[in-house]
Amino acid sequence: MPIGKGTDAFRPEQFGTRIQVERLIRIEGTAEYRLKDMDGRVVSKAKADLEAMLDHLNIQIDNPCAVLDQENAKLFLKGDPADKYKFFLQSTDLYKMRAVFAKIEDETNVRKESTLEHEGRKVQLLQQAHAQAVKMYEKAQSFAHLEEKLVSVKHHLAWSFVRVKETEYETLREELEQCQTKADSYKKHMAKYQAQVEVLTADQHHLNESLELETEKLADLDKQQQELKHRQRQLRYPQQIKEAERKQLEHNLQKSKKRLVEIEKDKLKKRQRYQEYMSSLEHKQAQSAKELDSVQLRLDDALDQKRHLEERGNVDFSAELNRLTEELDTCKGQRRDCKSERERVGARLHSIRDQSKNRLLAFGNGVPYLNQLIEENLDRFSQPPIGPLGLYVSIPEHRKHWTLAVELILKNVLNSYLVASGPDKALFDRLKAKAKCGQVSILIAKRSSHKYSGLHVPTGSLQEHAVASIVSVDDPNVFNALVDIAKIESKLIFDSRKEGEERTIASSSTSGSRSVQFYANVSEVYMPNGDKFFARRGNLGFIANKTMKHARILSQDHSAEENELADRLQVLDRHYEVLQRDEENMIRRRNALNRDQEEHERKMSEVNRRIHTLETDLNRLKRQQDQSMDTSIGDTTMLDDEKTELEFEMDTMHTRLQVLNDELEHDNPELAVISTDLSTLQATERSIHTRLNELKDQTMGLYQRLMQAKAKQVKATQQVDRLDGEIARKAAEVATAAAQVQDSVDKASSICGRIEDVEHPSYYNAQIHELNHRMTVEKAQFDHMDLCELELDVQEKAGKLNQKAIEFKNLSDNVHHVSAMLVKRKLKWAALRKEIATRTSLGFNKFMMKRDFAGKLKFDHTGQRLDVAVVRNKEGGTKLSVVNDMKQLSGGERSFTQVSLLMALGECIECPFRVMDEFDVFMDSINRTLTLKLLIETAKTEATKQFIFVTPNDLR
Repeated sequence: MPIGKGTDAFRPEQFGTRIQVERLIRIEGTAEYRLKDMDGRVVSKAKADLEAMLDHLNIQIDNPCAVLDQENAKLFLKGDPADKYKFFLQSTDLYKMRAVFAKIEDETNVRKESTLEHEGRKVQLLQQAHAQAVKMYEKAQSFAHLEEKLVSVKHHLAWSFVRVKETEYETLREELEQCQTKADSYKKHMAKYQAQVEVLTADQHHLNESLELETEKLADLDKQQQELKHRQRQLRYPQQIKEAERKQLEHNLQKSKKRLVEIEKDKLKKRQRYQEYMSSLEHKQAQSAKELDSVQLRLDDALDQKRHLEERGNVDFSAELNRLTEELDTCKGQRRDCKSERERVGARLHSIRDQSKNRLLAFGNGVPYLNQLIEENLDRFSQPPIGPLGLYVSIPEHRKHWTLAVELILKNVLNSYLVASGPDKALFDRLKAKAKCGQVSILIAKRSSHKYSGLHVPTGSLQEHAVASIVSVDDPNVFNALVDIAKIESKLIFDSRKEGEERTIASSSTSGSRSVQFYANVSEVYMPNGDKFFARRGNLGFIANKTMKHARILSQDHSAEENELADRLQVLDRHYEVLQRDEENMIRRRNALNRDQEEHERKMSEVNRRIHTLETDLNRLKRQQDQSMDTSIGDTTMLDDEKTELEFEMDTMHTRLQVLNDELEHDNPELAVISTDLSTLQATERSIHTRLNELKDQTMGLYQRLMQAKAKQVKATQQVDRLDGEIARKAAEVATAAAQVQDSVDKASSICGRIEDVEHPSYYNAQIHELNHRMTVEKAQFDHMDLCELELDVQEKAGKLNQKAIEFKNLSDNVHHVSAMLVKRKLKWAALRKEIATRTSLGFNKFMMKRDFAGKLKFDHTGQRLDVAVVRNKEGGTKLSVVNDMKQLSGGERSFTQVSLLMALGECIECPFRVMDEFDVFMDSINRTLTLKLLIETAKTEATKQFIFVTPNDLR
């Protein structure tokens, strides 16, 4: 697309001297434009930039004369005069101008009918509001005297507050003087109590010194007593040790005497046991032989019983139990399967019965709730969802026996919903999750008001068997979805397989083998029971329907399925009872076999335990029989030796005990002296304690009197401090009150002069309240506005009225001005159309004369028709030789005539490109040569334009 060196280039600073336009079409269906500069770099991908370039360079892509493609060429060649007239308008941009004028006229009419009328009503309302405001202002001037009286009452109220403040000031000043008098009195009492405290404190100091002296004496006596007691303990320690030794010896002597007595008793018992043992030894040996024989007999019986149990235990309990367990597991599995089938059949039977009440239950238990949620959130969707689609599908009465086959074909679509956009799908997914409808699917499709036309259904009588012809769907969006998803135009239904094969299969044999092939637009053929057959790679395939026996959604009559399910449920109930009885019998047999096995194992364990016990007893008896006589039963040697040792120890202890008694009889004389000294010190200590108690009593009495005097002194001090604080606070309050009095006097003086004769503020407050109430009642008639506010309101509404009147006048003038300009432009457009038609007719005649034809274009602007008249030759031409119907010309002449018309129209447009696609298809060689010569000469005369000719023939 070279720009050249003109001065009106399109963004030369970005693109340079050449602009490259590419369109990228991706495999997923998306596409984009790319604008590149002279070096091949991408400058922009925005379609707005492409449209701006087309407008700037006046490249008219939509102009059928500038770009004549095959579709426009077909319409141009085969169209009637009305189509040619429309082609003429589109080629010269008159069609676009007329559309713009029509749009402007519609908008102007809308402004006249709605905007001007609406603005006029606004002006009327403002006029009424202004008149009402003026009326209210004039009426409000009648109650101005109330405001003057209110001002006078407020002046008296201000000086009344001054009088109240002055009274409060005098009261506070008197209270301050009283506090000062009380403070002086308490200060005198405080001085008297201070003198008493000083005298009592001196007396207490003297008593405390006496107490300290007596306490020191008591401490010295206690120290002397401690020293004497320590010496006494040192002198008594050796005697205490000897006394402890004596007590220990006496205790040991007692224990030794007791042991001697016990030794004598043990010796007597040994002699008695020896005599008894010798007398019973023979009897025991005879008894042991009898017991040995008895144990041997019982052991033989136990071994025989064990062999008998082992022979019986040859039966294989484990194998029998495993076989019974396997049979029981199989029976349990069959019962579970039967129970599941019963529940499934029962649920289906219940669902069928519920469908008679609510058809939505056929699509799932949660679908009614989902539809309720959709209704509640309908305003959140860009367009209302449609579904379930099965609700919109019906089958004619005479085709009801095909319902099962139709439902099998549409089974993946019947429970679907249609939404218009991705956000609608996201919202629907949330509602679906809330309703727990996982079986519901969602389809996104743009809404359409028309069903698909030109469906690829089989031709002839097969068309009646196509599902698209069988089902009745009123909603075009549902019908289009069934076509897109379920391919209902190519799926057929016949009453029998034989009929379907005979009418749909077009067999052909190749190389001796038979190849199966359907007629055009046939993909699958179904039978009423749901079986289907199809052709794949020359072979015929057949699939039997084993899933559904009855239609569950499209059919309204479920009595047959309901009866079948009821019979099936009865059979399952009987089978379930049989399996349950078999299971109970097997469980009883297994439990009995387990009990037999446990009993056998228990008996074996008991016999083994008895055999072990008997063998142990037999071995013990044999060992006892082999043992020799025990001679140690009457031996007392150890006891005699122990007695001799004890007697020797007792003699030693008696000797030591005698020595200790002799030593303890003689006492130490120093201990007696120490005891006398301790008694003297204790008497002195008691006398000091008596004196000390007397001093403590005197001190306590003096302390109590001192505390009472101090309490009175502290109380007087606190009263003085409290009064001093209160005096300071009162002084501050008096100063504040004086300032408030002065401030209130200043404020009242700023309002008016002093008024002496005033009442209490409550009196004036009552008057102000009464006056305000009267003024409020009066102002309620004027929207609670005073005189100034009403005056401002009048001015404001007058300003708004003037502004709105000016705006209305300007808007009305603009609308009328636009209407007048539109009329002028329509007249100019009609003149321009006439001028372009004349120039086009002259140009057409000019180009036709180059082929020895004379041509004329007849424009009927009222009827919007364009007729072409052609005279075959110049000489001898008559009215009969004029051709008004282009079909009377040969193909080449007709093509030349159309090319001449296009060239004539091209002279009336300003477009840098002219594209013609296969303009010479129906021309002979002579017409093609003349046409090419004509096109090339025309292209040469218009050097500023580019001509692109697309033709399968050689242009040279």
